[in-house]
This record gives sequence, structure tokens and C-alpha cells, in this order.
Amino acid sequence: MIKMDFGRRLWQSQCYARYFISLIFISFRLNNQQPMKCLFTFIFIVVIKTAFAQTYAITADALIDGSSDQPLKNPTVIIRNKKIVEVNFNNKIPDSAIVINLKGHTLLPGMMDVHTHLLADGGDYEKDLYGHSPSYRAVRAVKYLNAALQNGFTTLRDVCSEGAGFADVDIARSIDSGFVAGPKVIPAGKGIAATGMYYPLAYAQNWELKLAAGTQYATGRDECIKAVREQVIAGVCWIKLYADWGLPTFSLEEMKAVVDEAKKYHVNVAAHATSKEGIKMAIQAGVRSIEHGDGFDDELIKLAADNHVFWSPTLSVYEYFKYPLDTTYKYLNKAYKQKVKIVLGTDIGSYPWENNEAKELEYLVKKAALKPMDAIKAATSNPAELLNLQAKSGQIKAAFNADIIAVKGNPLDDITLLQHVDFVMKAGTVYKTPGGK
Repeated sequence: MIKMDFGRRLWQSQCYARYFISLIFISFRLNNQQPMKCLFTFIFIVVIKTAFAQTYAITADALIDGSSDQPLKNPTVIIRNKKIVEVNFNNKIPDSAIVINLKGHTLLPGMMDVHTHLLADGGDYEKDLYGHSPSYRAVRAVKYLNAALQNGFTTLRDVCSEGAGFADVDIARSIDSGFVAGPKVIPAGKGIAATGMYYPLAYAQNWELKLAAGTQYATGRDECIKAVREQVIAGVCWIKLYADWGLPTFSLEEMKAVVDEAKKYHVNVAAHATSKEGIKMAIQAGVRSIEHGDGFDDELIKLAADNHVFWSPTLSVYEYFKYPLDTTYKYLNKAYKQKVKIVLGTDIGSYPWENNEAKELEYLVKKAALKPMDAIKAATSNPAELLNLQAKSGQIKAAFNADIIAVKGNPLDDITLLQHVDFVMKAGTVYKTPGGK
């Protein structure tokens, strides 16, 4: 959304400029002061506010920064104004800093889950859809946001509101506005599926009643384009496309229509795809990520690698429901070795939020045979790249967002330590400390 954001920001900047200039000259008229004196007063206030912004210095035994292949010893991370301003290894600490001593801990970037359903509770789908309003489900999601944040997840991509409209867009806005605490949420709104090819299943309903569906239905190229436009104008940052539903449901032409229209607004597409044909057509259509990907084989892995497509395997939901995964793990390891970018996505919300999303890392290491460092990158720098946040998130380095977590010990020796996060900072605000103090 680069062009659209630039235009909006330019307009906002112009408005702010007019606003402050008006204040200066109103002050001049009311107080008979020089406009330049008022301007200097305003600048002075801004400078003073910036100068007195709280500074933190976090010290720890080790740092996994999201880009290096080895942990770095005895880091000191300096944070101010929601950003990391410095990382040093000589214990250099500003006099004004509040020191957070995490002796015995390893620092890491905040984790990211790129496949969540904040508006779902992992229970009875139809009861939730027909018995609870989007408003109720949005308020309920505050609990899930807190759980994810406490578990060390500072960014979530929410890939379908499951019949709650654009409530995930409002959740994202609420967090960004600062009156709801939670991870940064990147919303995909309603999702788009072929007509009748999503929950609740048509044969399970009274066909005489026109009941709400868990997604937005579309048939044909024109309806696909219209659905994208409606969702973009509602504020989604991604489009979720259901490329198949067991078997392919959209044609390649329809999928390309979705992807091409989304690209006009600098919005990427994530494709639910489990069948071989669904995965193939989704990649050919130009999607940026494959969700689930049960049907990956050698040919499709090469196709994904050649097209720089990310794979979010959502192992946790399959493990929760005890699906057979031997073939998935086999091809996931092959994809990893062939440099397909693997990203952590759990599908939480399709199973209960009481489960810790970091369990996905254990599956990546112990069953898909990823190296622990690469599994950690699947939760940090890889999803940052997928989400086009790589210039400000997913690593611990100067000028990046101050999204930082810590675990006791070394997660490269025991990946399950990431299921026991002791410290959480998101955008420079501390949400969890060892012992809850």
C-alpha cells in the first residue's frame, strides 16, 4: 500500500501544517506576539518532550538478533521512543536509562504468527457465527490478544474474521490507537471463497434460509474483483483467498483476477491451499504465501522456490486434531533445504486460544528437522519479510521497532524454552517481566 499510504500521509502532513500555522497566527492575534516566537515555543516543547522520553537499557547473557547465525554474547540494547536506538556489547548505558537486567536470559525479537483467527474461539463454529455478534467476538478477542502478547508474540496476521466482517480491522486500529493492548495486528478481513465452498457447509443448513457465511463468496472474475475492492476500501492489509476446499474451487483466471486487483492497491494475497492443483494454481496466480500446503511435493516446492513464495504450514492445528503429518513433515524439510521461506503460522482460533502458539517452533525443529536458529527466523525475520516489515521489525538492531522478548537459558539448546517467555516488550512498552514483577 505504498502509494496509497504516501498520498494519505502527505494529506495528513499538509493538514497538520495548516493546523499548527493557524495556531501560531491565532496566538499572535490574541496575545499580540510575534508568529516566529510562537513557532519557536512550539519547537521548544517538541524538543523538550523528545529529550525527556524514557530510555531503557536491557542487558542479558545473549542475543539472538534475527539475522545472525550465532548468538551474540553480553548485549546491551538501548530503547527510546518505541525504537531500538543502539545495540552494544561493552555495557555502555546512558545515565538516564532505566536498566532491565535479564541475567541468565537470551534476548530475541518479538515473535510473529502469520496465521491466526482472532474472531474465532476454536469451539462450535456455527454457534459462534450465529450466536455471537461481531461486537461480542471483538471484545472477546482482547483476551486472546493478551494471551498472544504474554506468550511473546508481538505481531499477528489475522487471515479471515470467520463471519465477523471487518472486526479485525477495528481491532488493529484499536491497538494502533493505544486503547487496547496487544500485538500489532495485520488484518485480512472477510476472506474470499468460491460460492458455497466454506463454513458453515451448505448441506448442514436449512436451504430455505439465507444464512451468513464465514467468508465472502464470489463466482467469476467480476465478482472476485469486486470483492477485493470492497475489502481494500474497508481497510484490510491482506487478502485471504481460499484457493481450494479439499479440491480446487476457483479457476486460475479467478485467482489471477484477485491477485492482480489486490496488487493495484499494494496488497498481497495469502492462499489457503491444501490440494496439489490448488497450490499450483495459487502460485501461478501470484500469491505471496501458501497457507497449510498439505499437497506440496517436489514439483511444487521448486515452483514455490522459483517464485519466492512463503509457506505457512500451520502444523499446530493439525497436531491438535491429530492429523497424520508424516508426508507434510517430509516435504516441509525438503522445502526448507531448497530455501523456501518457512514462516510460523498456527491457525489458532481454529483450535482453542489456550494453546501456546510457540509450540509450532517445537514441531518445526523436532519433526520437520529445521535447525533451531532457522526455526527462530521462521518466527521473526522471515515473517517480517513476508509482511513487508523487514526494514523495521523481526530483528534486534538500531532503528528497528522495540519488540523484544527474553527466555531463561538458550533456546538453541532447547527450543521449548520459547513456550516459557519471561520478558515481553512491544513498541518500547514492557508487558511482562520475570516473575511478573
